[in-house]
Amino acid sequence: MSRETLSKSVTLSMGGNEPVYYFQLQQDSLYQQPLSLEKVGRNTEFQERNQFFVDENKGEPFYLDYMEEPRWFVSHAMKEWLEKCDPSLSFQVAVLTERSTQQQRTYWLMEPAHVECLSEKADVDMNGNCKRLILNKRKLKSERIFRVAGLRENVLIIRLDISESLFRRAFTGFQCIPVEFDETME
Repeated sequence: MSRETLSKSVTLSMGGNEPVYYFQLQQDSLYQQPLSLEKVGRNTEFQERNQFFVDENKGEPFYLDYMEEPRWFVSHAMKEWLEKCDPSLSFQVAVLTERSTQQQRTYWLMEPAHVECLSEKADVDMNGNCKRLILNKRKLKSERIFRVAGLRENVLIIRLDISESLFRRAFTGFQCIPVEFDETME
């Protein structure tokens, strides 16, 4: 993460003089669709035990530590680390199976809490689609990993310390985009 990237992001104060940076966690654009699952969509209902089959007709599957389609899937190693960072995160097991080889991999569906922090200056259409994400810094406290409430799409936000740790541990499949903040009183 370059200093230029950090200087472009807006800081938040957590009660002291120490600035806190936030980033949008997204799947790395180099991996548009690392693997496809049979009959799973964004609105699929998940249960306590979930088994999904990898659609092998879509090419060779590529297993990343972080995948956001059709939902936020994280590898077992990444899940264990995220739980240490934010014990309030909720996870459900997901077993991904390749039919041809019967090889299985354990992944986790991540369900972060919704936080009402969207700024009135954000560009959001009537359907809840966000064209320009701007968060209200006054509505944030010390959240570490959360989903922005009030949007149709799922937007995942992480704090700088989480971002740095992800990079240090060499997890794959993600990128961190600086978040814009509105510092005015609303």
